[in-house]
Amino acid sequence: MTESLNQTLLALALDIAKTTSEILVNQRPENMSYESKSTPVDLVTEMDKAAERHIVERVKQVRPNDSFLGEEGTALPPDNPSNVKWIIDPIDGTVNYFYNHPYWAISIGVEVDGEIQVGVVAAPLLHETFYAVKGGGAFVLHDGVKKQLKTNTGASIEKALISTGFGYDPERRKKQGALLAEMVVIARDVRRAGAASLDLCYVAAGRLDAYYEFGLYPWDFAAGSLIVSEAGGKVGGLAGVKLGGDWALAANADLFDEIDELVTRLSKKYFN
Repeated sequence: MTESLNQTLLALALDIAKTTSEILVNQRPENMSYESKSTPVDLVTEMDKAAERHIVERVKQVRPNDSFLGEEGTALPPDNPSNVKWIIDPIDGTVNYFYNHPYWAISIGVEVDGEIQVGVVAAPLLHETFYAVKGGGAFVLHDGVKKQLKTNTGASIEKALISTGFGYDPERRKKQGALLAEMVVIARDVRRAGAASLDLCYVAAGRLDAYYEFGLYPWDFAAGSLIVSEAGGKVGGLAGVKLGGDWALAANADLFDEIDELVTRLSKKYFN
């Protein structure tokens, strides 16, 4: 039953990601209106809201009793809720989208009985859709061509390409920048591209060796964390803490403990 349900949910999530991509690409206005959320640099555009509405409406058409957790505020508990919850970020990387930078994505994670079973991350301007079903592996569709994802293996931090992200609060950014200044002289190199869900997918695809960030929300990692795990990688918080606290880590399985130890040590220096 679970396997059949997961495949049904995957098919729906992939189709919704496709139609949402079309809206965000084809209906993107030249002069986009936006609001600031937590800080002046934390943007939400009219398209974020339109995309989230579209995703919710599409799900409700066929699954009216499912629940939602969305970045733009959707949290609709139905009168008779099912055991399925959709965790959605309609545009992960809103600032990139606002500037027409291609590194942004639609992230759709689907929980069944409190556990993520399906993850879809669609990057329309990169022509890629990453997806996974729990226990079924992770894959990417690039211009319609399907390829299985596998993380890298081996590599010490000194030979690792690592990604991170920054929050929007200025004081938090100072701490993240100070930690990064130490990380960048230890690792092979560090990238900061601006979309957590895609950073996770890039770990899954072997395009990055590891990723760390402070202050993510469930919609940032719900889909991507499953994709990393199904590609053979590991995800979690710091020092054995489950993913979902202050910190998020992802890496290939050989590197995870080493990156965990390093970020744990640096976090105590700058975040305590």
